[in-house]
Amino acid sequence: MNHPMETLPILLQKAKEASVAQVRNTLAGFGLTEQQWRVIRASFEYGEMNAQELAKRSAILGPSLSRILNRLEADGILSRRTSEGDLRELTIKLSANGKRLHNKVQPMLNRHYDALAEKIGSRKTKQLTELLEFVASLNDAEPQHS
Repeated sequence: MNHPMETLPILLQKAKEASVAQVRNTLAGFGLTEQQWRVIRASFEYGEMNAQELAKRSAILGPSLSRILNRLEADGILSRRTSEGDLRELTIKLSANGKRLHNKVQPMLNRHYDALAEKIGSRKTKQLTELLEFVASLNDAEPQHS
């Protein structure tokens, strides 16, 4: 018999797909992927930051982030510059076009999120959010192995 936790990653993936289906369609209408949107949203919410912080806040691995940054910079959505304190470090921020795009897309996505929360119910949405935040934080508490 399988361990009950063995199915957790599959259930999480299915839940993610169910929760982003409409979001994905909306983003596609703007020529954006989910990962590109996460970068835009994190940049809008947290302002200028380095690539490592952006990767963490948008939950995107470094190699993927590099490709996304190249595309978003080419599209005029964000800009990158070398950090004044460390020439090896890049600082990333949304451009004015990126902020306008965020302000156009976010209200549409909020309607999708509101509809999903209504289907789930406010109590279950709060419980689910708290549980997922707890599970996501488990990696933060574990020691790093080299």
